[in-house]
Amino acid sequence: MRRRSRPLAAIAAVCALAIIVSACAAASPWMIETQEQDASLLSITAADSTHAWAVGGGPIYFFNGVSWETQVKSLEAEPVSVSAADPSHLWACGGDGKGIIWSSDGKNWTKQLETADASMSLVSAADPSHVWAVGSNPASSTIYFFNGSSWASQYSGPFHAQDIFALDAKHVWAVAEDKSERSSVYFFDGASWSKQYEAPAGRFLFGISAADPDHAWAVGSRSGKGAGPLESLGSTFFFNGRGWAETQQTDEELHKVAAADAKHVWAVGGLGDHGPVYFNDGKGWSKQFDAHEALFDVAAADARHAWAVGGLGAIFVFEDTPF
Repeated sequence: MRRRSRPLAAIAAVCALAIIVSACAAASPWMIETQEQDASLLSITAADSTHAWAVGGGPIYFFNGVSWETQVKSLEAEPVSVSAADPSHLWACGGDGKGIIWSSDGKNWTKQLETADASMSLVSAADPSHVWAVGSNPASSTIYFFNGSSWASQYSGPFHAQDIFALDAKHVWAVAEDKSERSSVYFFDGASWSKQYEAPAGRFLFGISAADPDHAWAVGSRSGKGAGPLESLGSTFFFNGRGWAETQQTDEELHKVAAADAKHVWAVGGLGDHGPVYFNDGKGWSKQFDAHEALFDVAAADARHAWAVGGLGAIFVFEDTPF
């Protein structure tokens, strides 16, 4: 079965910081905020405009409203996903040969759960008492739930989960690919998980997010002519509270999506030395920025504060630009 999890292997070019800064100096609401290392940053979360965390390569990085700092140099394994419910309740996960979930009060990190999964690849917190994480194995994924005091397995299936997003206790979405290479959206309604939508053949879903129960977005890649050897075409999907539909196609593969509200939504992606940011104002998608590295995740604190992380360790920021 072809695995499409976090398309990191396609990073093709290493750009000097001066080149990246020059590229970001163009007229754009996005700019580079810091470059932490020459390794990929995989995940970012924002509790608010002055509390954000990023992971990738081993450390956990923290933004205090002024600058980024290394909060933790290393844990037992590399964290690959991070999610904040608020400034003092957040989780990260990872693992190599076992699944590990860490929790934090905003400053200190401790191991909260270890599982028999090959790794723990995704985590999403709706609030301090409703957190979901995904354990990944060669032929299946297991979704775990934290109720504020303990973790328990909630759902498993023969699919490979690409992303999970928890809006609240009764609205959680995940995107996954099955052994036949078909991508689907799974939904948790507060009682059970079920398949909510199956994407058309040739569409592969990588990221999902929601602003409210009637506004959710999924992004990914699509098969088709026109892509070069280090390029892949993209696609976006929208859920209006009743059903899903493909809404727009892009020239670049999209990896993740984040919604501040129904009219402020960002999607990021790209391969190699090409990392587009698309913005949705509630009417449609348009390209807002293009970084000189693939972008693997995006987080929106509110309509005026968003961050994206890249394959070369850069953290880009969107700040204080009204629409």
